[in-house]
Amino acid sequence: MEKNIDIEVLVIGFGGAGAVAAITAHDAGTSVMIIEKMDHGGGNTNLSLGGFLCLKDFDRGLLYLESLCNRVFSTLEPEMIYAYAKESLNNQKWVESFGQRTHAYGGAAFPELPGADSVEKRMVTGKNSTEENSFWSFIRSEVAKREITVLNNAPAKSLIIDEDGAVKGAVVNMNGETISVKASRAVILTCGGFEYNDWMKKNYLKGYPYYSLGSPGNTGDGLAMAQRAGADIWHLSNVSTPLGFKAAEYEAAFLIKPLSMQYIYTDKPGKRFASEVTDVHAYNYLVDLFDTQKLEFPRIPCRMIFDETVRRAGPLAITAVGFNRGRYQWSKDNKKEIDNGWIVSGQTIGDLADKTGVGRHMLENTVKRYNQYCESGNDHDYNRPRETMKPLCNGPYYSIMLWPSLLNTQGGPRRNSNAQVLYPDGSVIPRLYSAGELGSLFGLLYQGGGNIGECLAFGRIAGEKAAAEKL
Repeated sequence: MEKNIDIEVLVIGFGGAGAVAAITAHDAGTSVMIIEKMDHGGGNTNLSLGGFLCLKDFDRGLLYLESLCNRVFSTLEPEMIYAYAKESLNNQKWVESFGQRTHAYGGAAFPELPGADSVEKRMVTGKNSTEENSFWSFIRSEVAKREITVLNNAPAKSLIIDEDGAVKGAVVNMNGETISVKASRAVILTCGGFEYNDWMKKNYLKGYPYYSLGSPGNTGDGLAMAQRAGADIWHLSNVSTPLGFKAAEYEAAFLIKPLSMQYIYTDKPGKRFASEVTDVHAYNYLVDLFDTQKLEFPRIPCRMIFDETVRRAGPLAITAVGFNRGRYQWSKDNKKEIDNGWIVSGQTIGDLADKTGVGRHMLENTVKRYNQYCESGNDHDYNRPRETMKPLCNGPYYSIMLWPSLLNTQGGPRRNSNAQVLYPDGSVIPRLYSAGELGSLFGLLYQGGGNIGECLAFGRIAGEKAAAEKL
């Protein structure tokens, strides 16, 4: 292979955002190349359920997104929300324009916010396998149909910047060779977040440790390259974080979500600390409390305490998502995980406390108090919804350790409504664009389906604007 490659638009990262950006730039008449650090594409897009955010009404959808994004993160520019809302109105139409069928599977994560009735989560109707979800299968095949060049096992090491500060390509390591891929129009960064970069997690997130559910390729490469180019950075502390179980023999965590409601969460001493049924993406806000007296995070890890009803209801882990999909099959009755030592059992709550090292009196009182709330129908401590309150009364009883486990990070280079990466003063870094979870617009609250919705929305914007750059 030659030491230098010339192309018009270079896309760094072959996930949902990279695929959409490449398709858009190609269809605008430019030559496009995608480089991917892993041996195949897909990233977090393929390891998710494949759902994407759509809006049924622009004005009410805009109202919802404004309320969601500005409620707890007020520095977000209105133009960004407007652009996302405008494009999300077309997400379903764009996907279906390729002959795909889609179906709705959910709505607003925070239905109490104004405009929530306009929010819809959709999926591509089709087969999901351990190798590919239906969305990734569709979008990857569209890249292949266009014969867009994809270089796998080709991590970008740095951006090429000319004397005027314009980004003109990237230095790539491929098969032990250093290759300069020169992009005459623009470079689009779509290489994901920093879920597997321990240094970044320790410095940018509150709480430790955070484990990860998605692609091990997400080690913050795009963030580091953008920083070296002088980019402003935003949303580094904002993440989508369910609770998961981390086994030592597996690189990624398992997303834990019981199929029955007879469970509670307790901190290390055995005290219940929150309503257990908050939005799945926001559990980090429940566990990242720091105890300034004990100088520790008493809820990392926390425990899920559950009864025999939950064990029999089905697997605790959702194995349809995450990097462990296809690598491990969680047992339907959770017995294999008990035998593995991942789940601890006890005939009584006191027995369970003894086996887990929790104070017997504390855990017995915690469960007793919760069961009393179930009987009265009112959770006086944490306002868990009445219809979800089911007592723990069917022994044996069980405990599994849980950690905050990243679906994805939102932080990265700040971009504008044209998907252009910005300097700290708000001016544009010439010919550098980004899309996807790398520098996402989402603040402290995240809407499910929002990142793939953003891959579609800002992937199209980035591809269109990059293709329009003058030679």
